[in-house]
Amino acid sequence: MPSLVLFFSLALLLTVVLAFIVILPWLRQQHGQSDNQLLTLNIDVFKQRLAELEQDYQQNVINEATYHSQKLALERQLLEVSDSYDRNTFQPNWKSRLIFVVWIPLLAVMAYMMISDRTPVYKLWQAQDTVGKIADDLLTGKIASPPEWATKDTSALISAMQTNVHHNATDPERWFRLSEVFIALEAPESALEALSRSYRLDPDNEKYAITYAQTSFFSQGGNLDNTARQVVTHLLVNNPRHQGAQMLMAMGEMRAGNYAEATKWINTLKTEIQAKDGDHTQALNSLAELEATIAEKQKQGEQAIQVSVKITPEILGRVKKGDKLFVSVRNLTGGMPVAVKKISADSLDKNGLMVSISDNDSIMPTATLSSAIQSGSALAITARVSSSGDAMPQSGDLTSNPVPLDAKIAQTEVFIDKVVQ
Repeated sequence: MPSLVLFFSLALLLTVVLAFIVILPWLRQQHGQSDNQLLTLNIDVFKQRLAELEQDYQQNVINEATYHSQKLALERQLLEVSDSYDRNTFQPNWKSRLIFVVWIPLLAVMAYMMISDRTPVYKLWQAQDTVGKIADDLLTGKIASPPEWATKDTSALISAMQTNVHHNATDPERWFRLSEVFIALEAPESALEALSRSYRLDPDNEKYAITYAQTSFFSQGGNLDNTARQVVTHLLVNNPRHQGAQMLMAMGEMRAGNYAEATKWINTLKTEIQAKDGDHTQALNSLAELEATIAEKQKQGEQAIQVSVKITPEILGRVKKGDKLFVSVRNLTGGMPVAVKKISADSLDKNGLMVSISDNDSIMPTATLSSAIQSGSALAITARVSSSGDAMPQSGDLTSNPVPLDAKIAQTEVFIDKVVQ
């Protein structure tokens, strides 16, 4: 049975049951004792007292005036009870009961439909009915690719897969396969979220770990952040010879400016590859090229400018996890930056953060930072924290005032102390 039909059938049944629960006291009153017991009792007492009063009058126990006054008092008491019963008692008929039975379900349906748009829910139910089985087969590896008819509505298939994964949230393989779908759709953020869940469920699985680290590395422009570094380190503890992890460490250390460490990892990779049988000339040549690149960057990095980025306590509270820190050098007269360093702002705290910027961070290969300094150009350094990660400043970014660069001073200090309006 389709989910939509099943849902509304059960909802209608529930509202009808609630309607009958509401009118159940009326139904019980109809089949039970419908007379007011208090009124019946008072009538019986009235008749008994009236008979006794009549007997006393006939036996001359009371005189005529007393007889009439007491009889009048009894009649008034009975009338008061009768009036009270008429005011407080409602006798429902079949129309009253029918109104409740019809209107309670109707009002429930109206409230459900008017609170918000239910179209996405209906589409999800339809997707589960049509491609739910295909989604489960894909996530469990029963089929390698969906049939052609199922790919006509990609959003329905993805929705069904996401629902399936959340219903089986403790299965790391389903999360991993879902991440592959997101990678194919070029949705790195969603892929990373799925991979992180897969890795947390089974951190010792090498496939999950290396894929998570690689996806994080390339989605951040070749930077190995703290989380990815921890994943790779854990992987190397379990398997010190894992070449994929070794290469990630080499590239990550190179991008971080730790050239000596990057060279050590390259040498380790060479040793591992040369120890294996077969022809590995291509792999060794690639490592030699990477080693030459590291040496060149190391040479360029020797002329790096050390920038101490600090932030005021009032502004520090605005920095969120995942924000990016931009340190840029540009001409005081404005224009395009000469060099820009983009790193994670997660390590930025009350003690500040030391950033090294060099020719490796130059925007144009033909207009390097060192050449701009040697030409005597008036340069200034600024620091900016961005939530969006865009190169252009956005409203809400945290920034510093430009600080003139003095090439004779080994270290420059900038303060992030204002918000971009």
